[in-house]
Amino acid sequence: MTHLELTAVGVLLGVFAVWNLGMFAITLLRSIKWRKQALLSAELQPLIRQELIAYLAGSNDLTKLKEITQKSRRDVADGLMNFQSTVGGGARDRLCQFAIEQALIHDWCAEARSKEPILRRPAFARLAFVCSYEPCRRIAGDLLENALNDRDPEVKFYAWRALVQSGTIEEIEQLFEQALSQTLLIRILLTEELRRFAVPLCERAVIKALTSDDKERVLACLEMLVAWERAVPVPDLYALIDHPDRRIRIQALRLAPLVPLDHEDLGAIVRVLLGDDAEAAAVAAAAMGRVRFEEGLAGLARCLRSGNATLARAAAEAIAEMPPKGWSTLEELSASSDPLTAGAAAEALDRAHRKAGP
Repeated sequence: MTHLELTAVGVLLGVFAVWNLGMFAITLLRSIKWRKQALLSAELQPLIRQELIAYLAGSNDLTKLKEITQKSRRDVADGLMNFQSTVGGGARDRLCQFAIEQALIHDWCAEARSKEPILRRPAFARLAFVCSYEPCRRIAGDLLENALNDRDPEVKFYAWRALVQSGTIEEIEQLFEQALSQTLLIRILLTEELRRFAVPLCERAVIKALTSDDKERVLACLEMLVAWERAVPVPDLYALIDHPDRRIRIQALRLAPLVPLDHEDLGAIVRVLLGDDAEAAAVAAAAMGRVRFEEGLAGLARCLRSGNATLARAAAEAIAEMPPKGWSTLEELSASSDPLTAGAAAEALDRAHRKAGP
């Protein structure tokens, strides 16, 4: 190897060593910075909480809070977020007004426009908390609507949450309709946010979705209604129970106990119960048990003798929900010569007795 080549190798090794030392120095400085920030946060958070509690209690002395805000705006923002699950109404508005006065909202809006998800996510989480307050919503402008199409699912969810909390019923209806075409994850996350609007949504938006020609939208709507677990008015449920799409039939059956049922609805449930689809029949049996439809006892007894273990257990549990006729039916079936029928009936009757107590 020539002298020139050795020199080149030495230079490259030197550059590599300098680069390594530089990266080590940067990492060390960042570590020191984060440690200092952690220590400062540990020191400030109790003070922030104390001052915010006093502020919520009616104190207008913001001197200490303003001083802390100058030291660490991020810690004050975190302190505000700690109250998101414990305050509402006027107290929440008071916190939001403080965030406006200290220009924290503007900080979050700026971070929400960042290309870095690590900055956008907490920014939208904070905006979701404060945007129920109309002045905060006005400052955010169209930032939230634009974020509905964000590629980051977490950012998208927080934008949905903010709009749900601050929207009118007309806006909530539009959001509900848009939610039906979102991913399953987004719909699951939005279920709790939209639950309190279940009744007004059922007046128009839900009916529109359930009568859609798009089977996926119908299915998504039913899944959300079932997840709400609230009594909701859904006319002509029988049409969904008789729907050609099996997935829709099963979801409609799961919804049935939450809906005021008429004769046609109950007839549709019985048709599924006596049909060839054992899984759907088991769901129909559970629905009949929850609504305690005694006229369906004969059909449930037939399912208990079907030879299908899952369907037999579901039918037995449904019959057990209808004393005293149901219990008498189970006593008779527990003496059956078929071990599957007898076992399912005896187990369901025993659980019913223990549940009823002495």
